[in-house]
Amino acid sequence: MTLMGIATDPAKLCDLYLRRSTLQDNKDTLKAHERDLRDRAQREGLTVREVWTDEASAFKAGVTREKFDKAIAAVVAGEVRHLLVWKLDRLSRRGMRQVGDVLDTFESRNARLVAHMDGLDSSVPQHRGLFAWLAEQARAESYNTSVRTRTTKAEKKRQGAWPGGQPPYGLRVRKGRTTTEHHPKEYATSRRIADLLLSAKSASAIAEKLNADGLTTRRGGKWRSSTITQLAHSPAWAGLMPTHDRYTDDQGRERWRATQEPMLGEDGQPVQVGEGVITPGERARIQAALRLRTSESMANGRRGKPAAQ
Repeated sequence: MTLMGIATDPAKLCDLYLRRSTLQDNKDTLKAHERDLRDRAQREGLTVREVWTDEASAFKAGVTREKFDKAIAAVVAGEVRHLLVWKLDRLSRRGMRQVGDVLDTFESRNARLVAHMDGLDSSVPQHRGLFAWLAEQARAESYNTSVRTRTTKAEKKRQGAWPGGQPPYGLRVRKGRTTTEHHPKEYATSRRIADLLLSAKSASAIAEKLNADGLTTRRGGKWRSSTITQLAHSPAWAGLMPTHDRYTDDQGRERWRATQEPMLGEDGQPVQVGEGVITPGERARIQAALRLRTSESMANGRRGKPAAQ
């Protein structure tokens, strides 16, 4: 059945599912994958109805892949009978359990999953065992890669190599380098902030002064007291390696964020990561002043409360 020259019979329609690994694939890779799948669809006499593309891990638990869910839902709804992927590991790296659920669902809908480069077609009964084997291979590969990556990063941190991402205001890590150094455009302002903190100025007063002088943050925004406080508590601002906590973002992706505590080496001392805007000793003085100011504010607040009736 066709409408205005476009096939509408689900048996003649297929969807393509593409996935980009943010660390491995660029957009040209995705274009090449899509081209291969379109050629495959054309050879089979199928019309490509939709191309679903995710940029997310197919291995980590809890990761939400919106387009993956929609691609499966389209098959469940009977909108298409064929889903084409370039390789099975583009669809899933979570082992046979997830892949098996997909195969069972497709079979119940008289639909098929095609893993193009693997030469697999779920409509061929003998291919199910191969799907299972490749699914477990992909899962094992991702797990081993994850372990190696975490181990390498942890060792580099212990050796004082910057773990990645932007260091705090006033510092930079040049390409090809692994330690922090003074940022030529930010250091003067960051040191000014440090001196004001050391003279017991409040974070809000410092932010107000910087804004009045027309100075902006790294991203061009206005200074806030919370921004000043974050700098004061950052171990890296003192040239120390921060520890990191793992958390899950709104889309279920695993992320890491620096804490206010420095990482300790095997000798029990903080690990140096390069130059800082302040020294560890100055950091201790600033934090002590901030704690004192917080305690005084809380005490004043309690004294200012009306008596209970």
